[in-house]
Order: sequence, then structure tokens, then C-alpha cells
Amino acid sequence: MFKHAYWFFSYLGVMSFSAAFAMGFRHDPQAPFANLVFNVILYTVFIAVHILMTTPAFKKAVFGRPEGTTFERRIFVTVSVVTWVSVYWLHKPTGGFAFVAPAWLQFIGTCGLLLSVVAFFEFATFESLGRLLGLPGNELSHSAGAETPLMTEGPYASVRHPMYRAACFIVLCSLLIHPHAGQLLFAVLSAASFLGFVPFEEAQLVRARGEEYREYMRRTPFRAFRGVW
Repeated sequence: MFKHAYWFFSYLGVMSFSAAFAMGFRHDPQAPFANLVFNVILYTVFIAVHILMTTPAFKKAVFGRPEGTTFERRIFVTVSVVTWVSVYWLHKPTGGFAFVAPAWLQFIGTCGLLLSVVAFFEFATFESLGRLLGLPGNELSHSAGAETPLMTEGPYASVRHPMYRAACFIVLCSLLIHPHAGQLLFAVLSAASFLGFVPFEEAQLVRARGEEYREYMRRTPFRAFRGVW
């Protein structure tokens, strides 16, 4: 029973990021500046909790193993989904500019967003996604430590963090659908979080995997955008 409930929750939850940007964030040209401050604080709390839970020190202190476990992954996924949905539910309208996007531009933005979602899950089957989400009965994947295989094939042979690249394209395309200040605020916050997390994550990977990851960095020099960074 639990396995089926978590399957339903986690598979829907993993789509909540894309769904929020597709539906759009609140905007009101007359909204007070305090709303923007509130939204930034709300998002900061969300991302701070997210980052804390990814640290080996936190995993060791709470779960007994710095590399984490499938149980730890389920807790992380649950907290991430609940806090992200809370951000989307609780955020206030942001004031500022707004443009009226023609239908053709919204259509292109929607197509681009959907294509970016496909790119985000390019590696995934239901089975591999179950490992990523820590589904009961599955082995763990995508951990910093050497207990899981290092992803180097497919999109990972092009850049080291293709999922983060796809996430940035999701938020960028959403601005074609909802071209206003509220959408821009959360697009900037989210993209900055993904890209800002890269050096933090790679430091963990180097500590855990040593020369194996350094060799991968030499072989695949770009983090998220080929020829740029």
C-alpha cells in the first residue's frame, strides 16, 4: 500500500516544478513591494532546506550514512515536493511589468517548455526514475558517492549537468507563456539555484569519487551549456 501511495505521490510530485512554471506565477501591477520581499524570503527558505538536506553532514547526522539511503531519498523527495508546492500555493502576486503575449508566442513557449521537460527526463524510464526517487524495492541512483554508477553516457557525455540545463530552459520558455514580473522573479530564482548548486554538488562528487570524477570533468569540460559554461 505504501509503495503504491509513494509511487503516485513522487511521480506526480516530480512534475510539480514544470507544472508550476507552465501554469504561471501570480502577478498584479499594483502589488506592493512587500510582496516581492515575501516571495524572495519564501523561496529562500525552500531552497535552504533543499540544500541542507543534500549535504553529507546532514545525511550522516539524521540517517547515519553520508551517502544517503533509499529511505533518505524518499524523505528528501517528499520534503522537496511539499515545500515546492507550498511555495507555489503561498506566494503572493508580484508587481511590475507585464506584456500581452500573442497566442502564437504562447504556443511556441508551451512547445519549448514541453520539449525541455522531455530533455530533463532524457535519461529516464519508469524504472530508472524509480531509482532516482528512492521507490521501495529499487536500488539508489544519482548519489554523490561511489555506491551508485557515475552517469557519463547520453546527455551526460555532452555536459555534466544536463538536467539543470533543461530546468533552465523550462523557466526560460515559461516567460514566453507568462511574460510578466512575477514569472521573471521565480524564473531567475530557480535558474540561479540550479546553476549556483553546480559547484556545491561537484565539490561533493570530487570528495566522494576522487580521480574518477576529475577524469570525467576533463573529458566533459562544460557544466551545463556547451561552449559557454
